[in-house]
Amino acid sequence: MKKKRKKKIKKIWEYIGIFIIIILIVLIITYTIKLFSPSKSKEKNIPYSNEAISIMKEKNIFDKIEEKEYSKTLETMILNHELKEEYIDAYYEIKASDKEEFPKLINLFLDKKYTPVEINNILEYLSDENINKLKEMNYTECNDFLKISNLNIEKIERYKAYMAANQTTPQDAVTKVNIGLDIDFYSQIETIKNPDSYTVLLNKYRGLPEDYVPSDLTPLSTYSSYKLRAKAAESYDQLESAALLDNVKIIPFSAYRTKNYQSGLYNRYVNRDGKKAADTYSARPRHSEHELGLAIDVRSSTLSDNLTEADYQWMQNNSYKYGFIIRYAKGTTPITGYIEEPWHLRYVGIEVATDVHDKNITYDEYYDLYLKDKEN
Repeated sequence: MKKKRKKKIKKIWEYIGIFIIIILIVLIITYTIKLFSPSKSKEKNIPYSNEAISIMKEKNIFDKIEEKEYSKTLETMILNHELKEEYIDAYYEIKASDKEEFPKLINLFLDKKYTPVEINNILEYLSDENINKLKEMNYTECNDFLKISNLNIEKIERYKAYMAANQTTPQDAVTKVNIGLDIDFYSQIETIKNPDSYTVLLNKYRGLPEDYVPSDLTPLSTYSSYKLRAKAAESYDQLESAALLDNVKIIPFSAYRTKNYQSGLYNRYVNRDGKKAADTYSARPRHSEHELGLAIDVRSSTLSDNLTEADYQWMQNNSYKYGFIIRYAKGTTPITGYIEEPWHLRYVGIEVATDVHDKNITYDEYYDLYLKDKEN
């Protein structure tokens, strides 16, 4: 009996010994795996994809990256095979973007020595068109201009020069240079492509096609010898009637003009006063809004070619309600290049005229800021 009991106890101890040996073997194997594969456990806490981690290891940069915070931009560069090791720190400062060719773009701009801050602003604020232009240019400091909606990056050096010469803001410099005010009037002429648009801009830098004639000229109802385009003529009749209700009587004295008529008028002024003086009060042919069939000159009943101060005030406060703006208002000469012409009304439609009135800026400025891209 005692022998059987001893055998049984011995057997139990044998099982215990085997179990302990198995436990020890498992522990040794686990420790060995941890000892010789330390990155495996760390990888579980790294949010990069397995593919990105694999590429990091191939490039021997995993140890450099694993302790840092996750960067979507860095992973994008890795997965698109655009990673440049010298820019790894910069990638962490650049915001990820869905913009087309994002990986190539940021490397390109880093190669050109743009800072991560500049690159973030370029990608966030510049249009695709401006980005494509910037890609072809050498580095230029442009951070102060990037948030400006009417920026044309190709003119950046002109903006800077105008800003320095006139001690003005980046926004003002952009708008004024876009108008053309950093070069002489009539020195560079763009032929407009949409002369039938009611909101087209015509000035000393933009001219009509040689053979343009409006197709819907209509006589005014009260002064049939004067014509405007149909919509403008109808609106002018409404404006004139509204003025009468307020005891303001206005009379037109010039409306649509042909190019030949404008040419003869301008040349007479040049012969009389010289070209420099004539250019301050008369448009050269192809540059007169009268040729659009959208401009009309009006006078007070008591004057031959102007508005009284009271009638001018009424026009300022009411003409926009009928789609007209005072194109060459008082104080606008430095921008328009023309002396003030309180009598010169230009039809642009009620919505635009109201906005120009509310913003209290010249039509040249308004067009560049709000209409240019739509018209083009």
